[in-house]
Amino acid sequence: MLVFFIFAGMLMGSEGIGGVYFDDAAAASTIGNFALCYIIFAGGMATSWRSAKEVLLPGVLLSTAGVLLTALLVAAAARLLLGMTFLHGMLLGSVVSCTDAASVFSILRSNNMNLRPPLAPLLELESSSNDPAAYMLTVMMISLIKSESGPAGFAVTFVLQMGAGAALGAAFGFAGAWIINRIRLNSDGLYPVVAAAMAALVFSAVQLLHGNGLLGVYIAAMVMGNVKLVRKTSLVRFFDGFSWLMQILVFVTLGLLVFPSHLRAVWLQALAVSAVLMFLIRPAVVFLTLQRFRYPAKAKLFVSWVGLRGASSIVFATYALREGISDADVMFDTVFFISLSSVIIQGSLLKPAAYLLGQIEDVDKTLVSRSFTDYEEDIEGKLYELRAAKDSRAVGMTVSDMKFPDSVRIMIIKRGESTIAPTGQTQIAEDDVLMVTAADTDVLLSLKERFGLA
Repeated sequence: MLVFFIFAGMLMGSEGIGGVYFDDAAAASTIGNFALCYIIFAGGMATSWRSAKEVLLPGVLLSTAGVLLTALLVAAAARLLLGMTFLHGMLLGSVVSCTDAASVFSILRSNNMNLRPPLAPLLELESSSNDPAAYMLTVMMISLIKSESGPAGFAVTFVLQMGAGAALGAAFGFAGAWIINRIRLNSDGLYPVVAAAMAALVFSAVQLLHGNGLLGVYIAAMVMGNVKLVRKTSLVRFFDGFSWLMQILVFVTLGLLVFPSHLRAVWLQALAVSAVLMFLIRPAVVFLTLQRFRYPAKAKLFVSWVGLRGASSIVFATYALREGISDADVMFDTVFFISLSSVIIQGSLLKPAAYLLGQIEDVDKTLVSRSFTDYEEDIEGKLYELRAAKDSRAVGMTVSDMKFPDSVRIMIIKRGESTIAPTGQTQIAEDDVLMVTAADTDVLLSLKERFGLA
C-alpha cells in the first residue's frame, strides 16, 4: 500500500500525468512534522509499559547507541559508494538511522504473529522510541555542516532537550489523561478529536519550552496509554488508523518531491547503500548492541531484519533540503530508494523470515490468547477467540439465547472483514469469530464443548 502511494505521488508530480509541480522543501518539512507527531503519538499509545519495562535496557540501547552506530556505518558506506564527505555521510546516516514505528506495529499485528518473547515488545519499543535520537542527530549534523555549533555545545543541548522532553511529556501525559477522564462530551467520536488536539499541543509546547518535541509526544502518549483512560480501546484504534493516514501523507509527499529524471544519476549507488544498510549495517548494529544480552543468534537476526525505514527518514531528509545543504538532493534520492526497498523487501518478507528463523511461538490454536490485543490488561480476565463453525450449535442463536455466565462476555464479533459490537439480539452466523473475555479457562472450555465452538 505504501509503495502504491509513493508512485501515486510521482504520477501526480510535474513529471507524471498529474503535472503538479511541488518542490517546496519547507512545506514538505511542515507536513512531515505534522504527520510524524501523530505517528509517534500512536506508537506511544500502543506501547504497553508492562511489556516494555522487561526490555527497557536493550530497547533504549537500540534506540540511542544503535542510532549513532548506524549513522557512523552509513557515513562510511556513503563515503565509499557516493563520494560524500564524512559530515554529509553522517547526515545521511542520521536521516536513515531510525526504524519505522507504524510499519513495524502494523505488520506484526495484522499478521497475528505470536513471536517468541521478548521480541515483540523489544521491536515495538525500539521502533517507537528511536525517532527522537535520530531527530537530534540529524539537527546536529545540519548545524555542524553549516558551522552553527560545535560538538561540545550540542552534547549539552542534547542532554537538556531529551531531559526536558521526557519530563514535560510525562507531565502533559498525566494532565491529558486527567482531562479525558473528566470531560463529558455528547459524542464518543469527539474523544479522538480531543486527544488529537492534545498531541499537537504537547508537541508544540515541548518544542517551545526547548525540549525534544518528538520525545515529549511519545512519553505523553505512553503515559496516557498506560493509565486508566475512558474509551482507551477506541482511542488506540483511532490513532492506529490515523497513523497510517499520516504515513500515506508522507509517502505521497515523497513521491511529489522526487523527480524521476534525477533518479537515473544515483539509482545504482543508492540501491547499493540500501543493500549495505539492510544486509550488513543493521545486523552489525543489532549484534553489537545486544551482545551483552542473552538473545539467541536467530533472534538477533530477526531483529536485524525488522529494520524498516519509512516516514521518519523521509521527514528528516526534508530538513536537509529545507536548509539548503549541499548534496541534499542526492541524500533525498538515496532515502527514496532506501525507503522503497525496505518497504518492499523487508516488509513483505517479515513473516517468512520469522518462520525461517524459528521465531514464531507455538501456541494452542484451539484457544488463542492474542499477544497484540489492545490493552488486554485493562480487561477483567483474558481475551480469547472462539469460532462458530458450520456444525456449531451457536449458529442461528442470539447472544442472549446462549446465556453465557457473567464471567464470560462477548466483546466483539468478527464477521468476514467487518466487526460487530454485539447486543443481546445479535444472531450468531456461520464462521463468526467471537472475541470473549474469561477469568476462568475451565468455564470457557466447557462453553466451547457445549456449543461446538472451535
